[in-house]
Amino acid sequence: MWLLFLLTQLLALVTTVILWWFCQPNKTVSKVILVGSIFIISNSVLFYFFNGLGHERFRIYLIFSILQGFMVYAALLTAIIALIYCKLLRQPVRPKLARLIALAIYVSIAGLAVFNAYSPVVKRLTVSTNKPLAKPMTIALVSDTHLGKWFGNRQIDNLLALINESQPDVVLLAGDIMDDTTIYYDKTNMQARFSKLEAPLGVYAVLGNHDYLGYQDEIAREVTKAGVKVLDDEALLLDGAVWLVGRPDDSDRTRLSAEALLAKTKADEGAEADKPVIFLEHRPSQIEAISKLPIDLHMSGHTHGGQIFPLTTIMRLTRPLASGSKIINDTQFVVSSGFGIGSVPFRLGTRSEIWLITLQPAS
Repeated sequence: MWLLFLLTQLLALVTTVILWWFCQPNKTVSKVILVGSIFIISNSVLFYFFNGLGHERFRIYLIFSILQGFMVYAALLTAIIALIYCKLLRQPVRPKLARLIALAIYVSIAGLAVFNAYSPVVKRLTVSTNKPLAKPMTIALVSDTHLGKWFGNRQIDNLLALINESQPDVVLLAGDIMDDTTIYYDKTNMQARFSKLEAPLGVYAVLGNHDYLGYQDEIAREVTKAGVKVLDDEALLLDGAVWLVGRPDDSDRTRLSAEALLAKTKADEGAEADKPVIFLEHRPSQIEAISKLPIDLHMSGHTHGGQIFPLTTIMRLTRPLASGSKIINDTQFVVSSGFGIGSVPFRLGTRSEIWLITLQPAS
């Protein structure tokens, strides 16, 4: 609580300095109004969150704070441009031009952040296995759709278009399918579109942490009604050739360990256990342990790749794999930064994405 309060005051102070420079108030009344309004609005948004708490109120607080943060980025970039223009190029100071540049940069940053959030791309990867595999298999990985109030039918249509264009053999959903509840999913009849998601070998999902906030039974039921198989500590054989193993999020304290789940699969299937293994879960929280197991391809999401700079850089520096792909001890890991947006409709330093992965024999 105190951290949010201090952060709010700091952002309000920095915003005041930036807008003071931008507006250049001359009269005392104008100065008082400028300073007072910024602190009143900032703390009103904070009070709105604290007065009711809840995910939706926190979302509003985050959006407001991030827009203030974009203002800081714009100010810093403008300062750098001004230094280059005046010091290196030895040009006279042009305050009005600097303000126009600052405004253009701010609009561009905010616009780019929204564009990145709602304009998905397809990332491609080829993975080779030494285990028996008669023909390649193409897998579409989709994570963190966060279907809800801010991400709904239009985005499902985008997803369907990307999947139809890519024509994968199987579609895998790596958790956080809905944004906490089924309320907006039901209210806007998303099932009519979501149920159109299909592939020759089927569509499979695991639940993520946002699917475990009290609505997990409803979410699992609605996903199943849409024709998606929810894997709950389960393994199944795709096309008689590749094992797909899926387990729920860490939020489910009863879930099996990866080692136990693989041992159970091997014990149950005997001779079939030497086939390639795809492991699907929501969080990449156990990469080191997973890399020691006979898993060919591990797929997850959850991280959003940090979603917004500087978290994007911080996560890359502090995690084995924040997003993207990496081979560790012969296991290919893929961490998607996500198709949806989570709490805020911005992405800066990341972009909405799905992965198209081709699993093929090494020879």
